[in-house]
Amino acid sequence: MIFIWILVAIVMFSIIVIIHEFWHFSAARKFGVKVEEFWLWIPPKAKELFTDKKWTVFTLNWLPLWGFVRLKWENPNLLEDKDDPEALSNKSYFAQSVIILGWVFMNFLLAIIIFSILFFVWVKPVWVNNRIDTNLNVKLIPTQEQAIKSGLLEKDSSIILYPIENSIAQISWLQEGDNLWNIDWINFDSSSEVIKYIFTKQNKKINISVSRLWNDEDSKECVKSNTVCNKTWVCTACSIQIDEVIISLTVWNDWKIGTYLSGDYKRNKDFEYKYWLVESIKYWVLETYNQSLLTFKAIWILIKKLVNPETPQERTEAVENMKWPIGIVDLVANSLEAWIIFLLILSAIISINLWVFNLLPIPALDWWRLLFISINALIAKIFWKKAITENLENLIHVFFFIVLIALSILIWYNDVVNIINR
Repeated sequence: MIFIWILVAIVMFSIIVIIHEFWHFSAARKFGVKVEEFWLWIPPKAKELFTDKKWTVFTLNWLPLWGFVRLKWENPNLLEDKDDPEALSNKSYFAQSVIILGWVFMNFLLAIIIFSILFFVWVKPVWVNNRIDTNLNVKLIPTQEQAIKSGLLEKDSSIILYPIENSIAQISWLQEGDNLWNIDWINFDSSSEVIKYIFTKQNKKINISVSRLWNDEDSKECVKSNTVCNKTWVCTACSIQIDEVIISLTVWNDWKIGTYLSGDYKRNKDFEYKYWLVESIKYWVLETYNQSLLTFKAIWILIKKLVNPETPQERTEAVENMKWPIGIVDLVANSLEAWIIFLLILSAIISINLWVFNLLPIPALDWWRLLFISINALIAKIFWKKAITENLENLIHVFFFIVLIALSILIWYNDVVNIINR
């Protein structure tokens, strides 16, 4: 199933990239700039799909990341005529700006269409943000506090255990999905209280009481377990039913037993957003705006952890959190709405992220390509000479493009390895 989602993720991302690059393509054609090649994904080249009537080569590459429209100005040394009317560098500043930055319209248009339709018909949040501290009112990825306030998360007294592989919890036969009743016959109202209690029991034995849905395999283990690993079981029946299981184990030196806790709140399955037309327009505007700001903040946090981490673990965590696009499979697998609605919302969010990413101060990205064009246009207006030659500009863009490809390959590799390991 995971490989199906990988394929879905790649196809979805490819469609968004095509929409993004289509504006460069169509705007270039509109202003008479020759489009030499339309890449989907990044090299090495897999196959030349076809060549259209205006001699644009459409190419499919091997690595499913990004896309690129190569205009005639990309190789100024190959221009037979420096005044070639089909070269981007010979077009007006207005034409160059529209061709380079027009994709903003396409990305926003996609997000606007998706958000406006979903808010008008109906939509549910797809994720709870527990990583980025923000006050932004993002409806589709709310913080836990916002999710509680809106009613998406409701108070839940149950605490569910998810033991880590090879931990003392798993070795002692705690199982995923066990419902915690008490520890040492003390009841707890929240997972935070459980953690605080276990922290006081370093190198001490505790008795954990859980409820579990028994099956035949559990029954066999129950019968065999009375003298194994100092485990004590209380089984009223060895059949399919919920029974109390009491497990004795010793807390490790690091005050942990090796299990995640899930509880305190549960999702309200009936929660949804649905607005009338005017309100839906209002909220797609706000959602697009807030999603953009949230993306800027997430990228800033990522860069800060990479460049100036407070601890070595922060840099490692930042590298592991760079997921694109295969890493979104994790979101699909763990989302609140892992189906077509989720994919639509994710398409809108990725579309927003794409334009935000292209605004980063990195040569080879669209915003800085426009900056080079603007500097040249201004200097040429004053001194009748360009500040940055096409050769130098091309060299800078090629260098950083290679860096971006290398970074993309690293992220792609991390995504695949993490999924395989899981």
